[in-house]
Amino acid sequence: MLLRKFLRRYPAFLYSPFRRYWFASLASIAGANLLILGQGWLVFELTGSPFQLGVLGAAAAVPGIVVNLIGGVIADRFDKRKIILFSCLCNTVFLSILTVLDASNVVKVWHVYTIAAMTSLVTGIDWPVRASIYPLLVKRPAYLSAVALNSFIWQSSRATIPAIGGALLFFGGTASVFAVGALGFFTMFLVVLTIPLKESQESKTSPIQELVEGLTFIYNHGLFKWLLGLTFLAMFFVQSYVQLLPYIVELLDQNEAVYGLLLAAGGIGAIVGTLVVGAMKSSSVSGKTLLVCALISAIGTFLMSLAVSWNLLIWTFAFAFTSAILASIFQISGVTIMQLAVPHRLRGRVMGFHTVCYNLIPLGGLDLGFLAVVLGIVAAIGIGCLIFGAAVLGVGLGSSTIRNIGQRPIREIQLPSPS
Repeated sequence: MLLRKFLRRYPAFLYSPFRRYWFASLASIAGANLLILGQGWLVFELTGSPFQLGVLGAAAAVPGIVVNLIGGVIADRFDKRKIILFSCLCNTVFLSILTVLDASNVVKVWHVYTIAAMTSLVTGIDWPVRASIYPLLVKRPAYLSAVALNSFIWQSSRATIPAIGGALLFFGGTASVFAVGALGFFTMFLVVLTIPLKESQESKTSPIQELVEGLTFIYNHGLFKWLLGLTFLAMFFVQSYVQLLPYIVELLDQNEAVYGLLLAAGGIGAIVGTLVVGAMKSSSVSGKTLLVCALISAIGTFLMSLAVSWNLLIWTFAFAFTSAILASIFQISGVTIMQLAVPHRLRGRVMGFHTVCYNLIPLGGLDLGFLAVVLGIVAAIGIGCLIFGAAVLGVGLGSSTIRNIGQRPIREIQLPSPS
Protein backbone atom coordinates (compact mmCIF):
# COMPACT_ATOMS: atom_id res chain seq x y z
CA MET A 1 0.00 0.00 0.00
CA LEU A 2 2.73 2.44 0.99
CA LEU A 3 4.83 1.35 -1.99
CA ARG A 4 1.97 1.98 -4.42
CA LYS A 5 1.35 5.40 -2.91
CA PHE A 6 5.06 6.22 -3.17
CA LEU A 7 5.22 5.14 -6.83
CA ARG A 8 2.13 7.18 -7.71
CA ARG A 9 3.75 10.23 -6.16
CA TYR A 10 7.23 9.56 -7.58
CA PRO A 11 6.65 7.69 -10.88
CA ALA A 12 10.30 8.02 -11.97
CA PHE A 13 11.04 5.02 -9.74
CA LEU A 14 8.91 2.86 -12.05
CA TYR A 15 11.77 2.99 -14.58
CA SER A 16 14.56 0.47 -13.92
CA PRO A 17 17.38 2.52 -15.53
CA PHE A 18 16.42 5.51 -13.38
CA ARG A 19 16.41 3.39 -10.20
CA ARG A 20 19.91 2.10 -10.87
CA TYR A 21 21.13 5.56 -11.81
CA TRP A 22 19.55 7.02 -8.67
CA PHE A 23 21.23 4.59 -6.29
CA ALA A 24 24.57 5.05 -8.09
CA SER A 25 24.20 8.81 -7.78
CA LEU A 26 23.52 8.38 -4.08
CA ALA A 27 27.00 6.87 -3.67
CA SER A 28 28.86 9.43 -5.80
CA ILE A 29 27.10 12.46 -4.34
CA ALA A 30 27.92 11.16 -0.87
CA GLY A 31 31.53 11.07 -2.05
CA ALA A 32 31.30 14.65 -3.34
CA ASN A 33 29.89 15.89 -0.03
CA LEU A 34 32.59 14.08 1.93
CA LEU A 35 35.21 15.73 -0.28
CA ILE A 36 33.77 19.19 0.40
CA LEU A 37 33.55 18.54 4.14
CA GLY A 38 37.04 17.09 4.38
CA GLN A 39 38.73 19.75 2.27
CA GLY A 40 37.22 22.59 4.28
CA TRP A 41 38.22 21.10 7.61
CA LEU A 42 41.73 20.20 6.42
CA VAL A 43 42.42 23.68 5.03
CA PHE A 44 41.23 25.31 8.24
CA GLU A 45 43.41 22.92 10.26
CA LEU A 46 46.43 23.78 8.12
CA THR A 47 45.90 27.57 8.01
CA GLY A 48 43.34 28.67 10.62
CA SER A 49 42.19 31.37 8.17
CA PRO A 50 38.63 32.06 6.96
CA PHE A 51 40.14 33.78 3.92
CA GLN A 52 41.98 30.57 2.99
CA LEU A 53 38.62 28.80 3.07
CA GLY A 54 37.56 31.32 0.45
CA VAL A 55 40.68 30.57 -1.60
CA LEU A 56 39.76 26.89 -1.43
CA GLY A 57 36.32 27.86 -2.68
CA ALA A 58 37.81 29.69 -5.65
CA ALA A 59 40.05 26.72 -6.47
CA ALA A 60 37.00 24.45 -6.36
CA ALA A 61 34.83 26.82 -8.42
CA VAL A 62 36.69 28.66 -11.18
CA PRO A 63 37.80 25.62 -13.24
CA GLY A 64 34.31 24.15 -13.06
CA ILE A 65 32.66 27.40 -14.13
CA VAL A 66 34.93 27.67 -17.17
CA VAL A 67 34.36 24.05 -18.18
CA ASN A 68 30.60 24.26 -17.50
CA LEU A 69 30.29 26.60 -20.47
CA ILE A 70 31.40 23.81 -22.81
CA GLY A 71 30.13 20.96 -20.65
CA GLY A 72 26.59 21.49 -21.89
CA VAL A 73 27.76 21.32 -25.50
CA ILE A 74 29.60 18.08 -24.71
CA ALA A 75 26.46 16.71 -23.06
CA ASP A 76 24.46 17.35 -26.24
CA ARG A 77 27.08 15.87 -28.59
CA PHE A 78 28.62 12.81 -26.94
CA ASP A 79 27.77 9.58 -25.14
CA LYS A 80 26.54 10.62 -21.69
CA ARG A 81 27.33 7.24 -20.17
CA LYS A 82 31.00 7.40 -21.15
CA ILE A 83 31.31 10.94 -19.79
CA ILE A 84 29.91 9.90 -16.39
CA LEU A 85 32.19 6.84 -16.28
CA PHE A 86 35.23 9.00 -17.07
CA SER A 87 34.40 11.59 -14.41
CA CYS A 88 33.75 8.99 -11.69
CA LEU A 89 37.02 7.22 -12.41
CA CYS A 90 38.98 10.49 -12.36
CA ASN A 91 37.44 11.58 -9.06
CA THR A 92 38.19 8.17 -7.56
CA VAL A 93 41.86 8.65 -8.44
CA PHE A 94 41.97 12.25 -7.16
CA LEU A 95 40.47 11.37 -3.78
CA SER A 96 42.75 8.35 -3.46
CA ILE A 97 45.79 10.58 -3.99
CA LEU A 98 44.56 13.03 -1.36
CA THR A 99 43.94 10.13 1.03
CA VAL A 100 47.52 8.89 0.69
CA LEU A 101 49.02 12.38 1.10
CA ASP A 102 46.92 13.07 4.18
CA ALA A 103 47.46 9.67 5.81
CA SER A 104 51.22 10.04 5.24
CA ASN A 105 51.22 13.44 7.05
CA VAL A 106 52.87 15.14 4.09
CA VAL A 107 49.81 17.01 2.82
CA LYS A 108 50.21 20.74 2.18
CA VAL A 109 47.52 23.31 1.57
CA TRP A 110 48.50 23.57 -2.10
CA HIS A 111 47.83 19.85 -2.49
CA VAL A 112 44.27 20.42 -1.32
CA TYR A 113 43.83 23.38 -3.68
CA THR A 114 45.19 21.35 -6.62
CA ILE A 115 42.89 18.38 -6.00
CA ALA A 116 39.97 20.79 -5.57
CA ALA A 117 40.75 22.36 -8.96
CA MET A 118 41.13 19.00 -10.70
CA THR A 119 37.85 17.63 -9.36
CA SER A 120 36.20 20.91 -10.36
CA LEU A 121 37.41 20.49 -13.94
CA VAL A 122 36.01 16.98 -14.15
CA THR A 123 32.67 17.76 -12.51
CA GLY A 124 32.35 20.81 -14.76
CA ILE A 125 31.82 18.35 -17.60
CA ASP A 126 29.94 15.78 -15.54
CA TRP A 127 27.20 17.97 -14.02
CA PRO A 128 25.69 19.21 -17.31
CA VAL A 129 25.40 15.57 -18.37
CA ARG A 130 23.61 14.65 -15.14
CA ALA A 131 21.31 17.66 -15.49
CA SER A 132 20.24 16.63 -19.00
CA ILE A 133 20.04 12.86 -18.64
CA TYR A 134 16.43 12.49 -17.41
CA PRO A 135 14.82 12.09 -20.86
CA LEU A 136 17.04 9.04 -21.42
CA LEU A 137 15.86 7.46 -18.16
CA VAL A 138 12.17 8.40 -17.79
CA LYS A 139 9.26 9.71 -19.86
CA ARG A 140 8.11 13.33 -19.74
CA PRO A 141 5.28 12.87 -17.15
CA ALA A 142 7.90 11.62 -14.67
CA TYR A 143 10.29 14.59 -15.09
CA LEU A 144 9.09 16.41 -11.98
CA SER A 145 9.53 13.39 -9.74
CA ALA A 146 12.90 12.59 -11.36
CA VAL A 147 14.18 16.10 -10.63
CA ALA A 148 12.83 15.99 -7.08
CA LEU A 149 14.28 12.53 -6.40
CA ASN A 150 17.66 13.59 -7.75
CA SER A 151 17.56 16.68 -5.56
CA PHE A 152 16.56 14.46 -2.64
CA ILE A 153 19.93 12.70 -3.02
CA TRP A 154 21.79 15.98 -2.66
CA GLN A 155 19.69 17.14 0.24
CA SER A 156 19.65 13.82 2.09
CA SER A 157 23.42 13.63 1.62
CA ARG A 158 23.70 17.11 3.08
CA ALA A 159 21.71 15.88 6.07
CA THR A 160 23.35 12.51 6.70
CA ILE A 161 26.85 12.67 5.23
CA PRO A 162 28.04 15.60 7.41
CA ALA A 163 27.06 13.67 10.53
CA ILE A 164 28.87 10.60 9.21
CA GLY A 165 31.75 12.81 8.09
CA GLY A 166 31.94 14.43 11.50
CA ALA A 167 32.27 10.99 13.09
CA LEU A 168 34.93 10.02 10.55
CA LEU A 169 36.80 13.26 11.29
CA PHE A 170 36.65 12.63 15.02
CA PHE A 171 37.78 9.00 14.92
CA GLY A 172 39.85 8.71 11.73
CA GLY A 173 40.80 12.22 10.63
CA THR A 174 40.37 13.77 7.21
CA ALA A 175 42.17 10.88 5.47
CA SER A 176 39.31 8.53 6.35
CA VAL A 177 36.82 11.05 4.94
CA PHE A 178 38.63 11.16 1.59
CA ALA A 179 38.96 7.36 1.45
CA VAL A 180 35.22 6.80 1.89
CA GLY A 181 34.55 9.54 -0.66
CA ALA A 182 36.72 7.75 -3.23
CA LEU A 183 34.72 4.57 -2.61
CA GLY A 184 31.50 6.46 -3.36
CA PHE A 185 32.70 7.61 -6.78
CA PHE A 186 34.02 4.15 -7.64
CA THR A 187 30.66 2.61 -6.72
CA MET A 188 28.88 4.83 -9.26
CA PHE A 189 31.48 3.90 -11.88
CA LEU A 190 30.67 0.20 -11.41
CA VAL A 191 26.88 0.68 -11.46
CA VAL A 192 26.80 2.97 -14.52
CA LEU A 193 28.63 0.24 -16.44
CA THR A 194 25.35 -1.70 -16.25
CA ILE A 195 23.03 1.12 -17.43
CA PRO A 196 22.42 1.34 -21.20
CA LEU A 197 21.98 4.88 -22.51
CA LYS A 198 21.46 6.01 -26.09
CA GLU A 199 24.24 8.12 -27.52
CA SER A 200 23.51 11.71 -28.53
CA GLN A 201 22.93 12.30 -32.22
CA GLU A 202 25.89 13.61 -34.15
CA SER A 203 25.70 17.37 -34.56
CA LYS A 204 26.36 19.13 -37.85
CA THR A 205 27.22 22.46 -36.23
CA SER A 206 30.43 23.50 -34.50
CA PRO A 207 30.76 23.52 -30.69
CA ILE A 208 31.10 27.32 -30.73
CA GLN A 209 27.86 27.68 -32.70
CA GLU A 210 26.10 25.38 -30.25
CA LEU A 211 27.42 27.34 -27.27
CA VAL A 212 26.23 30.62 -28.79
CA GLU A 213 22.86 29.04 -29.61
CA GLY A 214 22.38 28.03 -25.98
CA LEU A 215 23.34 31.46 -24.64
CA THR A 216 21.12 33.20 -27.18
CA PHE A 217 18.17 31.03 -26.22
CA ILE A 218 18.60 31.89 -22.52
CA TYR A 219 18.93 35.61 -23.24
CA ASN A 220 15.85 35.68 -25.48
CA HIS A 221 13.58 33.82 -23.05
CA GLY A 222 12.89 35.67 -19.83
CA LEU A 223 11.81 32.49 -18.05
CA PHE A 224 15.35 31.10 -18.27
CA LYS A 225 17.17 34.42 -18.02
CA TRP A 226 15.55 35.43 -14.73
CA LEU A 227 15.39 31.99 -13.12
CA LEU A 228 19.05 31.33 -13.90
CA GLY A 229 20.01 34.83 -12.78
CA LEU A 230 18.25 34.49 -9.42
CA THR A 231 19.70 31.04 -8.87
CA PHE A 232 23.23 32.30 -9.56
CA LEU A 233 22.79 35.20 -7.14
CA ALA A 234 21.33 32.92 -4.45
CA MET A 235 24.30 30.58 -4.62
CA PHE A 236 26.97 33.29 -4.75
CA PHE A 237 25.60 35.70 -2.15
CA VAL A 238 23.51 33.53 0.22
CA GLN A 239 24.27 29.82 0.06
CA SER A 240 28.02 30.45 0.03
CA TYR A 241 27.96 30.80 3.82
CA VAL A 242 28.48 27.01 3.98
CA GLN A 243 32.04 27.57 2.75
CA LEU A 244 32.78 29.37 6.03
CA LEU A 245 31.20 26.82 8.36
CA PRO A 246 34.55 25.77 9.89
CA TYR A 247 35.07 29.44 10.83
CA ILE A 248 31.48 29.74 12.10
CA VAL A 249 32.06 26.68 14.29
CA GLU A 250 35.13 28.37 15.76
CA LEU A 251 33.11 31.53 16.49
CA LEU A 252 30.59 29.34 18.32
CA ASP A 253 33.49 27.73 20.25
CA GLN A 254 32.47 24.25 19.08
CA ASN A 255 34.20 21.23 17.48
CA GLU A 256 34.05 19.07 14.36
CA ALA A 257 30.93 17.26 15.60
CA VAL A 258 28.98 20.54 15.55
CA TYR A 259 30.48 21.30 12.12
CA GLY A 260 28.90 18.11 10.80
CA LEU A 261 25.62 18.76 12.58
CA LEU A 262 25.36 22.31 11.20
CA LEU A 263 25.80 20.98 7.69
CA ALA A 264 23.23 18.31 8.50
CA ALA A 265 20.71 20.89 9.76
CA GLY A 266 20.76 22.61 6.38
CA GLY A 267 20.51 19.25 4.67
CA ILE A 268 17.50 18.13 6.70
CA GLY A 269 15.75 21.41 5.95
CA ALA A 270 16.50 20.96 2.26
CA ILE A 271 15.03 17.44 2.40
CA VAL A 272 11.78 18.86 3.76
CA GLY A 273 11.67 21.38 0.92
CA THR A 274 12.47 18.66 -1.61
CA LEU A 275 9.65 16.44 -0.36
CA VAL A 276 7.22 19.36 -0.54
CA VAL A 277 8.10 20.04 -4.18
CA GLY A 278 8.24 16.35 -5.08
CA ALA A 279 4.67 15.87 -3.89
CA MET A 280 3.42 18.76 -6.03
CA LYS A 281 2.10 18.53 -9.57
CA SER A 282 3.87 20.54 -12.25
CA SER A 283 0.83 22.79 -12.57
CA SER A 284 1.03 23.62 -8.85
CA VAL A 285 4.40 25.35 -9.16
CA SER A 286 3.74 29.06 -8.65
CA GLY A 287 6.02 31.95 -9.55
CA LYS A 288 4.87 33.98 -6.56
CA THR A 289 5.59 31.09 -4.18
CA LEU A 290 9.02 30.68 -5.74
CA LEU A 291 9.85 34.36 -5.19
CA VAL A 292 8.52 34.48 -1.62
CA CYS A 293 10.50 31.39 -0.64
CA ALA A 294 13.65 32.90 -2.15
CA LEU A 295 13.23 36.15 -0.23
CA ILE A 296 12.45 34.58 3.15
CA SER A 297 15.33 32.12 2.80
CA ALA A 298 17.73 35.08 2.54
CA ILE A 299 16.20 36.69 5.63
CA GLY A 300 16.61 33.40 7.51
CA THR A 301 20.26 33.15 6.53
CA PHE A 302 20.93 36.67 7.82
CA LEU A 303 19.18 35.84 11.11
CA MET A 304 21.43 32.79 11.37
CA SER A 305 24.50 35.05 11.17
CA LEU A 306 23.09 37.16 14.01
CA ALA A 307 22.63 34.00 16.09
CA VAL A 308 26.27 33.10 15.43
CA SER A 309 27.48 36.54 16.52
CA TRP A 310 25.46 36.25 19.75
CA ASN A 311 26.73 32.68 20.29
CA LEU A 312 23.20 31.22 20.21
CA LEU A 313 23.84 27.67 19.02
CA ILE A 314 20.23 26.43 19.04
CA TRP A 315 19.01 29.47 17.09
CA THR A 316 21.86 29.01 14.62
CA PHE A 317 20.59 25.49 13.96
CA ALA A 318 16.98 26.67 13.75
CA PHE A 319 17.62 29.40 11.18
CA ALA A 320 19.92 27.17 9.11
CA PHE A 321 17.15 24.55 9.03
CA THR A 322 14.33 26.96 8.17
CA SER A 323 16.17 28.89 5.48
CA ALA A 324 17.23 25.60 3.87
CA ILE A 325 13.59 24.50 3.53
CA LEU A 326 12.66 27.67 1.67
CA ALA A 327 15.83 27.76 -0.43
CA SER A 328 15.17 24.17 -1.49
CA ILE A 329 11.60 24.94 -2.58
CA PHE A 330 12.89 27.90 -4.62
CA GLN A 331 15.74 26.00 -6.26
CA ILE A 332 13.92 22.76 -7.09
CA SER A 333 10.84 24.57 -8.38
CA GLY A 334 13.07 26.66 -10.62
CA VAL A 335 14.99 23.74 -12.09
CA THR A 336 11.78 21.74 -12.63
CA ILE A 337 10.19 24.63 -14.51
CA MET A 338 13.25 24.86 -16.74
CA GLN A 339 13.34 21.08 -17.33
CA LEU A 340 9.72 21.19 -18.49
CA ALA A 341 10.18 24.22 -20.77
CA VAL A 342 13.62 23.68 -22.32
CA PRO A 343 13.66 22.27 -25.87
CA HIS A 344 15.18 18.80 -25.85
CA ARG A 345 17.74 19.78 -28.50
CA LEU A 346 19.15 22.44 -26.14
CA ARG A 347 18.71 20.56 -22.86
CA GLY A 348 22.39 19.81 -22.25
CA ARG A 349 23.52 23.35 -22.97
CA VAL A 350 20.78 25.18 -21.06
CA MET A 351 20.80 22.90 -18.02
CA GLY A 352 24.57 22.89 -18.24
CA PHE A 353 24.53 26.63 -17.61
CA HIS A 354 22.34 25.93 -14.59
CA THR A 355 25.00 23.66 -13.11
CA VAL A 356 27.33 26.67 -12.95
CA CYS A 357 25.34 27.66 -9.87
CA TYR A 358 26.83 24.82 -7.83
CA ASN A 359 30.31 26.19 -8.44
CA LEU A 360 29.17 29.65 -7.36
CA ILE A 361 28.75 28.44 -3.77
CA PRO A 362 32.49 27.91 -3.17
CA LEU A 363 33.38 30.91 -5.34
CA GLY A 364 31.10 33.11 -3.25
CA GLY A 365 33.03 31.81 -0.26
CA LEU A 366 36.08 33.76 -1.45
CA ASP A 367 34.15 37.02 -1.37
CA LEU A 368 32.48 36.09 1.90
CA GLY A 369 35.76 35.05 3.51
CA PHE A 370 37.35 38.40 2.67
CA LEU A 371 34.38 40.36 3.99
CA ALA A 372 34.27 38.23 7.15
CA VAL A 373 37.91 39.08 7.90
CA VAL A 374 37.40 42.80 7.24
CA LEU A 375 33.83 43.43 8.47
CA GLY A 376 32.83 40.39 10.52
CA ILE A 377 30.50 37.50 9.83
CA VAL A 378 27.22 39.43 10.27
CA ALA A 379 28.12 42.18 7.81
CA ALA A 380 29.57 39.69 5.32
CA ILE A 381 26.45 37.53 5.21
CA GLY A 382 24.13 40.53 5.55
CA ILE A 383 25.54 42.27 2.47
CA GLY A 384 25.05 39.15 0.36
CA CYS A 385 21.49 38.61 1.60
CA LEU A 386 20.64 42.25 0.92
CA ILE A 387 21.90 42.07 -2.67
CA PHE A 388 19.95 38.88 -3.33
CA GLY A 389 16.80 40.19 -1.65
CA ALA A 390 16.89 43.31 -3.81
CA ALA A 391 17.26 41.16 -6.94
CA VAL A 392 14.27 38.99 -5.95
CA LEU A 393 12.10 42.06 -5.41
CA GLY A 394 13.28 43.54 -8.70
CA VAL A 395 12.42 40.41 -10.68
CA GLY A 396 9.12 40.00 -8.84
CA LEU A 397 8.05 43.54 -9.65
CA GLY A 398 9.52 43.74 -13.14
CA SER A 399 8.95 40.32 -14.72
CA SER A 400 5.39 39.19 -15.36
CA THR A 401 6.87 36.03 -16.91
CA ILE A 402 8.14 34.89 -13.51
CA ARG A 403 5.16 36.18 -11.51
CA ASN A 404 2.70 34.35 -13.75
CA ILE A 405 4.39 30.94 -13.61
CA GLY A 406 1.73 28.35 -12.78
CA GLN A 407 -1.23 30.18 -14.25
CA ARG A 408 -1.12 27.85 -17.27
CA PRO A 409 0.56 24.47 -17.92
CA ILE A 410 4.30 24.65 -18.58
CA ARG A 411 5.06 23.36 -22.08
CA GLU A 412 8.26 22.69 -23.94
CA ILE A 413 9.31 25.71 -26.01
CA GLN A 414 9.26 24.84 -29.70
CA LEU A 415 12.25 25.75 -31.85
CA PRO A 416 12.56 25.90 -35.64
CA SER A 417 14.03 22.73 -37.09
CA PRO A 418 17.82 23.04 -37.49
CA SER A 419 18.83 23.67 -41.06
